[in-house]
Amino acid sequence: MESATLHGTGCVKCGERDLGCLPYRVEVASGGHASVVKFDERPPANDGETLHLTLEDGRMLDCQVLDASPYCAVVGEGPYFDRRMAPR
Repeated sequence: MESATLHGTGCVKCGERDLGCLPYRVEVASGGHASVVKFDERPPANDGETLHLTLEDGRMLDCQVLDASPYCAVVGEGPYFDRRMAPR
């Protein structure tokens, strides 16, 4: 079975910093897990930082910035559970 590619525009954060919405392409391996994200432009983050990408379909990925390239390695997948003690 071959890998697939998802593409769209997603919201990107680096810690508390909102980096905006960026176009992306996600390589999905035959097992169904994302492995690499390519952004149209390199996100404004340093090498090794972890980005939180929310895909158009609502899924969430943690991606690690690789060098000065527009590629990021997927290092984790959501969902992220709400840790607030009380509702807003």
